[in-house]
Amino acid sequence: MADIRFDPVANVWVVIARNRQARPMEFLQMETLQQQLLCPFCIGNEEETPLALAAYRDDGSLIAADDDGTGWTVRVVPNKYPTYEPKLDAPLLRGKPNRQKANGESPVPNPYRNSDLVGEQEVIVCSPRHIASMSELNDDELLVNFQAFQDRLRAFDEMESVQHSMLFLNCRSSAGASLSHLHAQLIGSPILSDELKQKVQRNTDSIAQTGRPLIEACAAWEVEQKSRIIYQSEHFLVLCPFASRYPFQVWLIPRHSQKKFSSCPSEMRDELARSCRWLISSIEKLVDQPGYNVLWHQAPRSMDDQDHWYVEIMPRLTRQAGFELGTNIWVNPVSPETAAKRLRFR
Repeated sequence: MADIRFDPVANVWVVIARNRQARPMEFLQMETLQQQLLCPFCIGNEEETPLALAAYRDDGSLIAADDDGTGWTVRVVPNKYPTYEPKLDAPLLRGKPNRQKANGESPVPNPYRNSDLVGEQEVIVCSPRHIASMSELNDDELLVNFQAFQDRLRAFDEMESVQHSMLFLNCRSSAGASLSHLHAQLIGSPILSDELKQKVQRNTDSIAQTGRPLIEACAAWEVEQKSRIIYQSEHFLVLCPFASRYPFQVWLIPRHSQKKFSSCPSEMRDELARSCRWLISSIEKLVDQPGYNVLWHQAPRSMDDQDHWYVEIMPRLTRQAGFELGTNIWVNPVSPETAAKRLRFR
């Protein structure tokens, strides 16, 4: 069972997920690879994962739940080593009581809190082929993946226990991938971090001050500045943000108000898919196959009518070191203006 704890000094929630030590760690420290005899995500090895929650053919149609064999293009399974483990009859958020000492002395106050709330976690296997990056997906795989992303987010929208849904893709070991076979993850969290709450508050302040969500206000300013824009399309503004934390960090921002990725039309979803693949291919050509994360940002369930979703691509070319860890001030050696210019001409 995962243990959800709150650190009052750093003001952050931490999930102590002991079961994740059992994950098949294909990537080891110093980039030493542990050779695996069997990849659980390759076609033919379906019995190595839990039964599929959904499986898609290359035309986007669903495969029957009782037909969990070959023939799939994208496959959705429960995470075998979840951050949050489902548990029946979970109590609400609580704090540990302070017990009276036997000699009658007052107990030492407990500054910590924890939670027995539960969440949901799924893995979306992006291809039956053993590929390592979104840039290697063929057209059918690419579009069906983004259809699956949207479908599973809609499913999480219906789960009362889920307060915030986070869809993300970790590619390669430097970005946190424990298996090289390309896969995305969807986590439905039962708690909201202070960072999320503060982001919502900043968004609320932006609406009060400018009449538009914060990401829209940033986009409008970037369009006026021009220097960090990679391109604009019918549905998206694609740019390197002004205060990029990572070299070649990219935002893909819907040009028209959209509260949730799960509700965007299929033509917009397909354009996003092609844009992400093109950007990742371009970054890989520029900097020799880096690890990267792709994040879908959206507001918590209770506040999703006030925010604006967007996608972020974060190449992992630099690492947090002592200064960053101690101050949470990021150091980026490549200016976003230079990054945008180089991506613009790929």
